[in-house]
Amino acid sequence: MNLRSKRSLLVGWAATLAILGSMIIGAASAHAATLRRASSLGASGVDGQDTFFTGYYDFGAGSTVDNTIKLANPTSIGGNICAMIYVFDTREEMGACCGCLLTPNQIRYGSIKSMITNPWIGRTIPTQGVINVVSAPPNNGTQCAPTLAYTPTPTINGWITHAATISGISSLTEVPLTKNGDADPVEGGNLVGLCAAIVGNGSGAGQCICPTSDEAGIP
Repeated sequence: MNLRSKRSLLVGWAATLAILGSMIIGAASAHAATLRRASSLGASGVDGQDTFFTGYYDFGAGSTVDNTIKLANPTSIGGNICAMIYVFDTREEMGACCGCLLTPNQIRYGSIKSMITNPWIGRTIPTQGVINVVSAPPNNGTQCAPTLAYTPTPTINGWITHAATISGISSLTEVPLTKNGDADPVEGGNLVGLCAAIVGNGSGAGQCICPTSDEAGIP
């Protein structure tokens, strides 16, 4: 290889390394931006679009068996977000509901039994049922009111941990809430209307208790 060819080869390698370096630095900067509080991007780089989530609870046999729920607001796309929670039994009857505020990147977590410890409308607290969660902005200033009309807005994340004992073997399984896109208008209206009916007398019955938050000033 003559001197001119060697020089051309070295120039080509230098240009390639410069391009690769800029790509790596750019990718690292973009990744760092997603780690900052109030970033507008999710882990995939695209904010979620789901507003209607569902899961189930199953306390099984025994008074000590419980499930836990975790709810998180992963981005600042919608600012503060409410988790409007509606709890049903296996007879498809709503017995408890509440609205829980989530600031950007905040998480709430806690016992589902404790969440629905207030007197269940019409019966004792069931051992199995369905939990519906709608993501929406506060509909009364900073208040999350599941009994008033709201506009579903992305997005929250949620998980439920189930306890089970099968053939004498105990285990815990955490599963994400199922993402269902948006609730249809009829279903969304039914959730608000049923919740208003069961908590409307102001006795506290049917009012679920929001999972715990570690963030100061957030009840």
